[in-house]
Parts: sequence; C-alpha cells; structure tokens
Amino acid sequence: MKKTLRLTSLIILFIFLIVSVNAQKKSTKKPPSKDTKKIGKIETEVIASVGNEKITYNDLERAYQKNMSRKEMNLYNVSKDSILDFLNLYMNYRLKVNDALSRGFDKDSSVLAEIAQNRKILAESYFYEAKLVKPKVEEMLKHRDYDYQIAIIMFQLPSTPNPDTLETYQKAMRTMNLLKSGANFEKVAKDSSSDKESASRGGLVLNYITAGRVIRSIEDAIFKLKVGDFWPELIRTKYGYFIIKLVRQEPRVKILLRHILITTKERGDSASEKKADSLITLLKSGADFDKLAKENSDDEKTASKGGLMGDYYSRSSGFEDTQRNLLPEIEAAAFALKDGEYSGKIRSEYGIHIIKRDSTRKFDTDKDRADIKLLYKRQYFENDKKSYLDSLRNSLGFKLNESAINDLISHLDTNKTNLDSAWTKNIPQSIYTEVLFTFQGKPTTIGEFIELMQKKSELRGLGTNSAGLNKAIDKITSPSVFDAASKMLETEYEDYAQLLREFRDGILLFKVEDIEVWSKLKFDSTLARTYWDTTKTRYNTEPTYDISEIYVLSDSSAKAIYKELTEGEKVFDTLAAQNTQRAGYREKKGKWGKVTPKNNKLAKIAADKNAQAGMIIEPQPYEKGFSIIKVNSYEPVRQKTFEEAIPDFAPAFQDQIQKKLTAGWLSNLKEKFNVKVYTDKIDKIIKQYSSK
Repeated sequence: MKKTLRLTSLIILFIFLIVSVNAQKKSTKKPPSKDTKKIGKIETEVIASVGNEKITYNDLERAYQKNMSRKEMNLYNVSKDSILDFLNLYMNYRLKVNDALSRGFDKDSSVLAEIAQNRKILAESYFYEAKLVKPKVEEMLKHRDYDYQIAIIMFQLPSTPNPDTLETYQKAMRTMNLLKSGANFEKVAKDSSSDKESASRGGLVLNYITAGRVIRSIEDAIFKLKVGDFWPELIRTKYGYFIIKLVRQEPRVKILLRHILITTKERGDSASEKKADSLITLLKSGADFDKLAKENSDDEKTASKGGLMGDYYSRSSGFEDTQRNLLPEIEAAAFALKDGEYSGKIRSEYGIHIIKRDSTRKFDTDKDRADIKLLYKRQYFENDKKSYLDSLRNSLGFKLNESAINDLISHLDTNKTNLDSAWTKNIPQSIYTEVLFTFQGKPTTIGEFIELMQKKSELRGLGTNSAGLNKAIDKITSPSVFDAASKMLETEYEDYAQLLREFRDGILLFKVEDIEVWSKLKFDSTLARTYWDTTKTRYNTEPTYDISEIYVLSDSSAKAIYKELTEGEKVFDTLAAQNTQRAGYREKKGKWGKVTPKNNKLAKIAADKNAQAGMIIEPQPYEKGFSIIKVNSYEPVRQKTFEEAIPDFAPAFQDQIQKKLTAGWLSNLKEKFNVKVYTDKIDKIIKQYSSK
C-alpha cells in the first residue's frame, strides 16, 4: 500500500513540477530599454540618395542597429561624426548593389537559382517563428504575471501494460457529475482522489505554479478558470484522469527574506515562547533585525548573514539560488507582509520563526520570454508544427483513403523498413491502382506512393508500418503545404520582405565584388617586391638554436652526468644515448634539431643564458625532471629574404591591393550614380530628438 501511495505522489510531482532548463537560473541584468520617444515622420525622412535609391533615416538606423549590434540604440543619439562615418559605409554598400542591379545580375539564372534554393530555409525559419513560436510564447508570457495554486482530484490508471481505462474513466465521470450537482470539492477530493497526500488537504497542491511549469493540458485549463471554479471536463494524461480547481491566483513577484529561528527542542515550548516574545518587543522598540538575527537565531547557516534566507524567493520558483521551497506556513506569512515589515511568531516543525520581508522585485520580462521560448521549442513546438501543417493540409483538400492504407499495411512486414530490398514483394499488383490519398485535387495511387518511397532519398529508412507510411505521406505533401502557406509572407510581414531583400542584395554584392575585386586580386611578384623593398626591415628571422638534451628525473643523476661532461672526456651524444629518459630521444642521441625560443622552452633557456655554439648548460629544472642542454649551433637574428618574407607581408600587401581596387571601383560608381547626403536633415534630426 505504501509503495502505491509513494508512486502516486511521484506522479503528481512529475506532472506539476515540469520546469525548463533555464527557468530557475539567476536572472541577468535587463538590457537598457529602447528609447520610446515619439519620433513622428523621421523614419521616412530621406537623408541621402544613391542614384534613384532614396536612403531614409529608418534604412540607416536599421542597418546601424544590425551591423553594430546596437539593437536598442537610436541613431539620433549617436554623434554626428559617427552617423556620417556609418552613412558613408552604407552608401558604399548600396553603390555596389546598384552596380549589380544595373548589370542585370538580379535576373542572372545562377543568382535566381541561389535565391530560390535558400528562400525556403529563410521562409521556414521566419514562418514558424511568426505563426507559432512568437504568439505561443507571448500567450504563455501573459500568464507569467501570476502564480497559481490549485487543488486536484486524481484517478490513477492501473499500472499494468495496456490497462483497461474504462473503469477509471467511469469513476472519474461519476465524480465530475457529483461536483457539477453541487458537491463540496474538498470533501470529494478526500473521499475519491488516488493521491492521498493532496487528498488529505482537500486536494490542495502545496506548490504554486506559473506558465510553463505544468503539462499543457492542465495548464490550459488553469488559465481559463476563475478562482474557486473547477474545470468542467476531465483532463486525461498518461497517468490518469484529473479534475482541476483553481484555489488562488497571486501576482508573481520575488521577495528577499530574513528570519530568526528559535528552536524548541532543547529549550522547551515555554522558554522558546518567552525568547521570541522578547525579540519581538525589541523589534517594536526599533532594534535592528539583522543584528538580532546574528546574536539570537538558532539557524547557523543564516544567522551570520543577519538572518538572510537566500536569494530572492517566489511562490512558483522557490529560492533563485537553490530552487528550494519554504514551508507553506512560512511562505504564507512572508507574502502577507509588506516590504520592511516583520511577522509575529510562526510555528513550524523546526521551532518558532520571526520573519522580515526585506524587499520585492518583479521578474525580468525579457528573461522570462527567453526561458519560455526555450521551453516551448523543446517541449511543444514539434507537436504544434505538425498540428498546424495537418490543418493546412486538410484545408488544401488532403484526404487519406483509410481503406487503401490498411490494405497496403496488411501486405507488409511491419517490423522492417523500406531499406529492405524485398519490402514490396508481398504487395499484390491488383492494389497498385488504388488511390492512397488525394491532395490539391491530385490523386496518388499505392503504386505511385511505392515508387516515391523507393526513389526519394528523404523517404529512405522509414518503417513499413502505419507510423512510417504516414510519415512518408507527410514528407511528400509538406513542401506543397508550406509553399502554399508561406507565399504571402512577403506582403504580410515587412520584416521578412526586408530580410529577403537583404539576402538578395548579399548575393548580388558577392557576385559583382568578385568580378571587380577578388578575381583581379592576384599575387604580382613585381609589385610585391616593390612593397617588400619599402617594408623589408620589419621582417626578421627568429634566433635559432640547434640543441641536444639529456633529460633525467633525478637531480643527483643530472649533476653526475654534467660533471662527466665538464670534467671527463665523455661525448655528449654518447651520454645522451645512454641516459636521457625522454621518450624517443635515446635513439636520436638527445637531438632536438633547430628550434627557436618562441616555440621551444629549451631554446628559451638557452636564449636566457645567452648561450653560444658549443656551450653546455648546467642542469635546469624542466617539466618533472632536469635537463642538460648543449647548443650545437646558433643562428642570430637577420633580415629575411624576399622569398622568406612573403608569408609575413602577403596578407597586408593583398589588403592594400584590395583597398586600391575597391577605391577605384567606388570612385567610378560615384560618377555613374549621383550620390547626395542631406546633412541639414541629419542636423535637424539630432537637434530635435537626441537625448544627449
């Protein structure tokens, strides 16, 4: 019996405490809000022109916010010099695009093909964001203004495979009808609910919730209820049936709390009461709560912090730093206080508490929006997307022939996929002409469907069962559904039309710039040598050491080997081959070859010692042992030859050529397209609207 009750409580906890990954993270600082000053008609004010193209204030501000990552910055709050600098860059960009248009590149087949190829990606991302994600997130965000407390009556399904749900459903319906006839919810919950813990409280669930914290079917019901009402329909989940009542709806805020705890276990009730009363008397006379908490609270974790109980706390989220929830009696008392107020004596299983509410904060709307968006995309988006496409598909005349698909499945091995070369062997030719589905007035037969399943790569690997075949039908029809649904995006959403224009302009810019600059940007050795002649003193070699090493782990061994090298007649190579403990270096007689201080620590040691050719350096602590270093040869710094310096100066040289080509091209374009800047209008806008 205890095991059954524990399982039921876990189910309740799971259903009512679904939270997003980021929902409990500390809130970040809210970015500065955008200047909401009314700016009249300046969005359409023409501040420059390139040929026949008019550049408005709005065009430039949009480009500035996007390219400078200053989404919240109004352009009129930027200095005039900065505006003119950015305007010059923007006009250069528009000159290049206008050049491409004048050459007819917008009608070029390769450009059109590239736009068409990528349009679907752009459209799909924007479409679902506009039609599903944004409205759903904003709807959930509205409900984040409140914390909700509910009561439940649960009817748990039998915990057996493929349970018979009829008996549970009938019991739930009898209870629902009883409530509708006027029965007391709390009494019915105590008598009927499978969750005995909440039932003992008349169905009350202690934890408050807010939007995005419970499964959707329950959440949808909660947000449509008035306080005191129950949802008049059973809510089915995979765990059972629920009846939901909204008990409380409170504004969602977070508060900072302090407390003083007087434990009764050792003192006894009477002594604890007297101590609590004396502390409250001191508080009434103006004593400092923080100081009293430090000196008197039995809660060691919070006493040293003046009774501070943690980070900000909310009913539905708990403490921001730990996600821990207060005891219900403490929580209720805390939210009954105003900022700066303290409570009377509050009893709990730990003793007597005196609570102070320090301050209150509202939640960060931008962070809430980001949390909800993440949660929505992870938990609900795919299902909503499928439902949305299904409704669009049906509106476009989709009809599935259930008889035909069942006939087809009856001849398939449902444990296989269409990767099996023999998956169609048992399908009789007689059903190939049956219409499987109709879409946009066009019927598709079983034979045509099988051919698509075998030829289209995106349909390969699907199961030869009901789920697999329906998924294939979705994949076949979805492109047409999406095309029909998204064709009006450009007229419906100006942002999307702008996005497409920017995408097209980017392709045009790349094509014309490739012709005018990049294809001409070849490495001319004669010009490069002239460039090198004027800059060659910048390019020098690194000092280079040819070194050998004897590496040992013991200090005493290193000293003994060094003594042999300096006092005896032993050759370095011989001792290295016998003694070095660096893996792979005995067979090389300790030789490292030519290395530089820039990329080798042994060479750095040699440089620090100002070592010359033939010098043997005494043992040096290195890695986890000791190194004896011999400098076989030394090449000092020298000026690089032209060929050696090419990798060093080629980028700067090419950049110089590229800038020269671009400048010449732009100069010609400014003659071809009349360019005007209306500085008087810019001055007027800055003077009238700048907040500086």
